[in-house]
Amino acid sequence: MGTKTDKQGREIVEIRYEMAIPGTFATGPIMGHMLNKLKDKELWGNRCGKCQNVLFPPKIVCPKCFEEPTEWVKLDDWGYIATFDVVHFPTINPLTGIMREVPYTTLIVALPNGGGFFHFCLENDPEKLAPGKKVIPVWKDKREGRPSDLEGWVLEEGQ
Repeated sequence: MGTKTDKQGREIVEIRYEMAIPGTFATGPIMGHMLNKLKDKELWGNRCGKCQNVLFPPKIVCPKCFEEPTEWVKLDDWGYIATFDVVHFPTINPLTGIMREVPYTTLIVALPNGGGFFHFCLENDPEKLAPGKKVIPVWKDKREGRPSDLEGWVLEEGQ
C-alpha cells in the first residue's frame, strides 16, 4: 500500500490486490486432445475430410467447408514466420491482469504441414526477424496441458 496526492494536494490511497475468480470448464474432446498433447511437447491439429484443410488449433467444424474434421494430424515441431509485430506499447495480459513488459513480439507461425496461429516470439530485435524465417517452439519445463505450456517461439540457429 502506498500514498499519492492528486493535483490539488489531496491524498490518494492506492491498494493493490490480486483478484481471483475460481472456475473450471470442460475442454471437450477436440480441445482436450490438443491440450493433452501439449504435455508431450507435441502440436496436433485436425484435418477436414472434405477439403483436406488442416486446422490448428483444432476445431469441431472446418471454417472453409463447414464439414466435421475426421482425422488427427501431428504437426511439425517448427514453423515459419508469416508476419510479426514488435510491440512497444504496454498492454494488460488478460490471463493475469498484469501489464506486459515491452517490447514484446507477436507473430503468426505458419506450420509446414498445415495450419497456422498467432503466438509470441521470444526475439524482440526486428532486424533479426523476417517473414519466411524458421522458428522453433520453446516449451515450459513443467507442462500441465495448458496453452501456456508453449511459451513462445525462437529463431532456429543460423537464421
